[in-house]
Amino acid sequence: MEATTPPLPEPSLFQQGGSVMYVLLLAAIIGVTYIIYCMLVLRRGAVMSAPLVLVAENVSDESEFEDAIAVCKREGGAFAEIIASAIATRDLPREESEAIVEGAGRRAMHDLSRGTLALEVVSGTSTMLGLLGTVSGMFNMMMTISHSGVKDIGAISGGIGEALITTMFGLAIAIPAYVAYVYFSRRVEDMVLMMEEYAIHLMTRIRQDPLATPGRTDTAPDTAARSPEPPRTRPSTTAVTASKLSDKPSREKPAPATVESVRREDGE
Repeated sequence: MEATTPPLPEPSLFQQGGSVMYVLLLAAIIGVTYIIYCMLVLRRGAVMSAPLVLVAENVSDESEFEDAIAVCKREGGAFAEIIASAIATRDLPREESEAIVEGAGRRAMHDLSRGTLALEVVSGTSTMLGLLGTVSGMFNMMMTISHSGVKDIGAISGGIGEALITTMFGLAIAIPAYVAYVYFSRRVEDMVLMMEEYAIHLMTRIRQDPLATPGRTDTAPDTAARSPEPPRTRPSTTAVTASKLSDKPSREKPAPATVESVRREDGE
């Protein structure tokens, strides 16, 4: 009686995808890790803590500046750096102070965007890896056909399966990673904009800017000190014309000469 060998188990989908599936698995682990990281770090309470919000909303007197700076150092983070920059540059010109605060806001966006950058890389890389697996599966299928012809249907279907499986897994990783990237990027932009608004209100409240102090009267025109000038009367046009005519010498035309007058002159 001959011993029958048990049939080999069919390979799983992960094994059918080839070596690219291991790289896709690593990308999936990184994507899930950074999604959890962004959910924990990009919370409003974690970025903009309650003590810092109280400092940004209530500090207005110079005696409170040292305590506010101490709170910013204790809390730390991007929002604390922005608030500390607004307080530290209160004596500088407004344009220079706003430039320093904007620089702190850009650094805050850079620090908060680390997790979103990783999600963007995972999204694009997973798509490329899926396409790489597709090309690899099609290449293996063509090499099988060139060596054994179209008789080995199993080898041909294996190449097609490798191509489709890697594409499917790549898209399954890339789509959630891209959605998470867009969502958390939008959250970072909203929080940075809110922090800059808090900083602008704080700067307006604590700055000793003469242009911002109401009740300035140094530029008001002194209308009370000026005495009204008497109205100027124009001379009458008729009188001017009459005076001009009286100043002109009279020019009378000589009478036309007659025959009698000529004879008198000859006789004389």
